[in-house]
Amino acid sequence: MITLDGNGSDEPEISSIPDLTSLLDILFILLVFFILSAGASYRSLDLTLPKNVSEEATLPTPQKYIMLEIRAEGYAIDGRKFSNLEQLKSDLLQTLRTKPDLKLVVAGDKSVSIERLLNVLTFLQSKGIKAANILMQQETK
Repeated sequence: MITLDGNGSDEPEISSIPDLTSLLDILFILLVFFILSAGASYRSLDLTLPKNVSEEATLPTPQKYIMLEIRAEGYAIDGRKFSNLEQLKSDLLQTLRTKPDLKLVVAGDKSVSIERLLNVLTFLQSKGIKAANILMQQETK
């Protein structure tokens, strides 16, 4: 810390007392950091680690489904496009026969008319498919 002597000399007098201002600033910042981080809640995830390197990790299998899309320009089953409902019907029945354990999910574009959706749902009901999941976009307020 540099102080001026009141005796009128031009040279400042150097004090032997250390300046603690910067040290107090750092201590204050650390104190604020510790106070804010002390109340933080941490979430943990229980993991089962393999006992040795050769043991393979098993990944959970994703839920399997058949995606039936009602698009503005046509239809699609798992990404395969169809231009009309008749093409869709034959391929959908074949897909359901080859993969009977998979769930059917119906997804529609916002611009698609309700009539096209009802045509597909009526066809599914006529073929004895009792349950299907329908994807809907959640309305935001």
